[in-house]
Amino acid sequence: IPDAVLTPHGKSQCRHLSASFPHHDSVALVVASPLRRALQTAVHAFTPALHRDGVKVLLQPMAQEMNAFACDIGTDRDELERQVKAGELWDTKLGVSGEKVDFDLVEEGWNSKGKWAPDRATVQRRGAKLRSWLYGRKEEIVVVVSHGGFLHALTEDWNGFNASAEFVFTEKSTQSSAHVVEKATLTLKPDGGEKQPHVVKEVEDVGLAGK
Repeated sequence: IPDAVLTPHGKSQCRHLSASFPHHDSVALVVASPLRRALQTAVHAFTPALHRDGVKVLLQPMAQEMNAFACDIGTDRDELERQVKAGELWDTKLGVSGEKVDFDLVEEGWNSKGKWAPDRATVQRRGAKLRSWLYGRKEEIVVVVSHGGFLHALTEDWNGFNASAEFVFTEKSTQSSAHVVEKATLTLKPDGGEKQPHVVKEVEDVGLAGK
């Protein structure tokens, strides 16, 4: 399915996240991959934040998924912008106008996998570049809506998947070299790192195994 959209189950998960997320009043910016399901997730899950003045969804191509499957190749900017303005991607009852979506960073060719090649070195560089970009933002609280595979590269965390993990920039981070670390929690992460079966599968799915 080219540039897949959210399923009804996915929308239900977004509603659950929206209801349980405690920081809608603090979010200053929502950054989202321009892939349609990520944009839909941003709107459905963070509707209360987007109802506040000045809070928008900024589409950031660096946050896109890292493989070249049809579902992960985005829609051309003009068509995506048309769908947003026409209200085709989410229910208008949510009360989130298409004007809340900022396309400024979505350049021509953002959906070409040449520049966004799914090899480990390229993806790791993209993760580092996005961390530096986020570090340089003036907003204090920024939500990032990305994808399961790429989030490993963004967070530099290959130890597993913890949906409740919270990451902060390290004290030594700079604009040119920004890194994040998971805040201490009471939830122990499983051992195994990159060898965990589900992590291995994610890596294989995005075509990075052995690269």
